[in-house]
Order: sequence, then C-alpha cells, then structure tokens
Amino acid sequence: MRQPLSDQKNATVYQYQLVKRKVIRTELIHSHLLIAAILLAFQMLMYEMDGLFSWLFGFAVVQVIHLVILLLTFIRVDEAADRKWVWRIIPPWIGFKPANDIKLLLFRRVHRHLFWIGLCAIALLYPWIQESLMISIAGWHLWLLIPRLLLSFAFRKERNDGVLRLQAREASYYRR
Repeated sequence: MRQPLSDQKNATVYQYQLVKRKVIRTELIHSHLLIAAILLAFQMLMYEMDGLFSWLFGFAVVQVIHLVILLLTFIRVDEAADRKWVWRIIPPWIGFKPANDIKLLLFRRVHRHLFWIGLCAIALLYPWIQESLMISIAGWHLWLLIPRLLLSFAFRKERNDGVLRLQAREASYYRR
C-alpha cells in the first residue's frame, strides 16, 4: 500500500525521456584496439625495445596528464556529483569516464579541455623527451579521446541541458 506524500507542493519527480541512443558496435571497438596495436608495432619496428618502453610509459604519462586536467577543470564545477569520475580499462571508454550520468554540456566542456590543454601540455614536453616517447604520448592522447570526441560529435544537434549516460556498449542521451 502506498503512503501519500505529506507535502505534494515540494515533491520532485525526475522524468527523463530517451532522445537518442548510440550503440557501439563490436567491430568499432576491435578496430580501435587495433590502432593501439599498430602504434605498438610501429614503435617496436622503429625504436625496438625503447619503442616498447615508450609505448607503455606514454600511456601512463597521458593518464597523469588527463587526471591533472580533470582535477583543474573540476575546481569550477559546483555539483559534487559531476566531479565523480572513475578510471576504467574497458573499451571503448578506456581512461577516466564519468561515474554517473553527466550533463552533455559538462561532458563536452571537459573533453574539449582534455583535448586542447592535453595537446598544449604534450607540446611543452617536446624539447625534453625522446622522439619515441613524444610519438607515444601524442598517439595515446588522441587514441583515448577520439571515442569521446566522436560521441560529442554524434550528439552535436542535441540540447546541452540533457543528460548523457555512458554504458559498456552504448551511449544514451536523455532530456528532462
């Protein structure tokens, strides 16, 4: 038996309507992983064991760069729920991703910051690092952000006040 709400005027009901869903096909995930393998093969062919080290170390460096940019970006975010991001290794969302649903505007802003500030940070490292490590860092940076930038592009015609939900094999856009 349902109990009546004591104060109907202050009751809030959240209703979201699914507007658009993008299913991520398995072939797309396999081709994305193949790109990382091609980067490894190139590094091994050109730089031998230094290439393998650069490939592995470059991934870690890019994760640190992304973490720093995320932390700096979230200084200005008001809602604590929007600051909750988790690190995952499940394709295609490898790296940091929102733990919960996220506003589309915030998703776009964060990834635009990750892309441009990340490229600037990588460019600042250029004089002090080896060529193979520079290639790896730039390659990993682009490789990690391309699925998210493509997703942002896929939802470009949607209103910014909607909510984006990232799941293992799909991304859904909801509007209130």
